[in-house]
Amino acid sequence: MVVQVVEIDETAVQLTKALNGARDRGVAVAVGPLTRTLASAVGDGRVPAPLPLITLTLPDNDVALAPASLAFGLSAEVEARQIVRAALRELPTRATVVPLAGPRFVVLAGSSPLARRVATAFRSELRDAGEAVSSIDARVTYDALQTLTEQMAARKPDAAFFALEAREAAAIRPRLSRALPIYATSQINLGGAEATLLAPELEGVRFVDAPWLLEPDHPAVMVHSRPDQALSGELQRLYALGIDAYRLALEWAQGKRAFQIDGVTGALRVDREHATRVERLPTLAVFRNGVIERTGLGQ
Repeated sequence: MVVQVVEIDETAVQLTKALNGARDRGVAVAVGPLTRTLASAVGDGRVPAPLPLITLTLPDNDVALAPASLAFGLSAEVEARQIVRAALRELPTRATVVPLAGPRFVVLAGSSPLARRVATAFRSELRDAGEAVSSIDARVTYDALQTLTEQMAARKPDAAFFALEAREAAAIRPRLSRALPIYATSQINLGGAEATLLAPELEGVRFVDAPWLLEPDHPAVMVHSRPDQALSGELQRLYALGIDAYRLALEWAQGKRAFQIDGVTGALRVDREHATRVERLPTLAVFRNGVIERTGLGQ
C-alpha cells in the first residue's frame, strides 16, 4: 500500500477539501488523526466522507458516522470504563446493606482536564452499574496528603479509582492502606525506566494499557519493529496506534465490515453493522514487587 501524507489545518473546510481530493486521486482509504471536533463533524454530517475513512480519534460521543467511516483511537475515558468493569468482576459484592454506610467506592481526581474527564467516566460507569461513589480532589501537598489520609480512613471504601497522572499517584498511593484495591487507566504507566522508578510507590495498583508497552515478548507485538530512539510511554502508545491504524486500514479498504485484529494497542474488533467504533480491549496489569505484571485482557 502506498501512503500519502496530506497536512491540513483544523477546520471542516480544509478536511472536506482534503477528503474530496483523496477521492479524486483514487485513494482507497483515508486515515486521521483528526481532532475530536473534526471527528464529531464527520459524524454529524458537517464534513461528508466521500471515501472509506478511519478517524484515528474518537468523537465526543457516539455520533452516527457515515457507513464508510470508522472511529478508532485511544481514549482514557474508555479505559476508565473498562477498568471499572474489571474491578466489579474482581471485587466481592456487599451481601447486605449496612445502615448509614457510605459509598463503596471513591474516585481520587487530579486537577488537569484529562483527570477530570477520567474521573467523570469512573463515576458514570460505577453509577450505571448501580454503585454509589464519592470523589476527592487529590492534591500533592503536605497538608492535602494528611487530610486525604484522614478522609480515606473515615470513608473506608471497598476500592479507590485513581484519575491521576503517574507522579501524583506515586505520591498518594503510600498514604493509603496497602490492602485497599486501587484501579487506574494507562495514565499511571509512564513506560520504560520511569515506570520502573515509580513502581515501588504504586504497589498493587491495577490498570489497563496497550500490549505494546506491557507485552514486548508477545508474538503479535514482536513482529513489528521498534522505534530507533527511546520514546516516552505516551509516544510509544501513539507509535502503536499508528501500527494498528495501518492494519485496520488494510482491512477497511477491502470493504470488510466485521473482522478482528490481535493489535498492539489491544485486541481489536470491528462490527460496523452494530457499532461505529472499533472495540479495543487493552491488557490488564498490576504493579507488584517493583515490576509490572500482566494479568489478562479487559472485557
